[in-house]
Amino acid sequence: MSDNYCINSAAGHEQPSIKIKNTVISVVPWAIVGALLWAGIFVKPTVAIEEVIKPAIETRDRIYGVHLVDKDNIWLCGNYGKILKSKDGGRSWIIQQSNTEHHLQDISAWDVNKAVAVGNEGVLLTTDDGGNHWAEMDVPKTEVADKLIRVHTYADGEAWAVGEYGKILHSVDYGQTWIQARESEDVILNDIIKLPNQTVITVGEFGRILISMDNGQHWAEVETEAESESSLMALDFINESEGVAVGLDGLILRTQDGGMSWQQSTQHDYEMHEHLMDVVWDTTRQGWFVVGNKGVWLQADKSFSSIEAGSFDKVDLSWHTEVESTENGYLTVGANVGLYDPESKIFTKTGNKLVR
Repeated sequence: MSDNYCINSAAGHEQPSIKIKNTVISVVPWAIVGALLWAGIFVKPTVAIEEVIKPAIETRDRIYGVHLVDKDNIWLCGNYGKILKSKDGGRSWIIQQSNTEHHLQDISAWDVNKAVAVGNEGVLLTTDDGGNHWAEMDVPKTEVADKLIRVHTYADGEAWAVGEYGKILHSVDYGQTWIQARESEDVILNDIIKLPNQTVITVGEFGRILISMDNGQHWAEVETEAESESSLMALDFINESEGVAVGLDGLILRTQDGGMSWQQSTQHDYEMHEHLMDVVWDTTRQGWFVVGNKGVWLQADKSFSSIEAGSFDKVDLSWHTEVESTENGYLTVGANVGLYDPESKIFTKTGNKLVR
């Protein structure tokens, strides 16, 4: 009897344990359901969304024009009416509202507040408040072609612009009104410059050079000694006498008599056949700097007796349309925007970052 008693006692102790386990097992699903219901009612889900900030200058942007007002203030313009301004030497860029979708080809400024931009379909914009507001001005147009390619500003509110169909526009009131300084003709003019002695010179396709000695009242065509009739794209002057014009197929012309005659530069130890799009005289470094197609650059002394040429990037052969000389190097625009340091020979692209 003692053995039976022990067995029965053990069985008696097991029965409460089994009941407890069964109870827990049956309660757990309901507890889980209850917890989910509580979470669904009282816990509000949150989604962390990282803000994506687009760079001011995107990869697909094409920046055609640049103007350096001073070491801090820079204006850029480009495709689909894009206008950008930097107030810190290129460290950051502010996108300004141009209110146009037309491609803007060039921009120039009288000061940090007053500027003018020109582009396709004859669009011409001005601002007098630093670019916070841009307004489109009425300009003479034709029924053929009206694209404006270059614009330059001068003292006392004067400005000159050129473009398709021989268009030469002149303003003397900070771009508020414009007159056509010469009759239209079937030729594209790509750049224009005014010298301190009231001489105005413009260059264009087929090696065309026009000069006015009386601030645009009368014009004459200038013959050159160039071996080709490649289009001239840009020009710049050191003073009233010495200037350089550059163009397609590596064409370089020099003048030493204020634009009355032009001679083709001999290329000495190098051969340049790429299209050259802009040239600037660098007063600080006392030399010429040229940019063009496939990332080419060219640096020369005052007389073009010493010439060095190269490429900004051996992999990214991007074209460049304009260049400005800065204290840190040469700011170039086109398929990309960047600064070339002639000392280190390093080209640094910029978007929203420091241009150095």
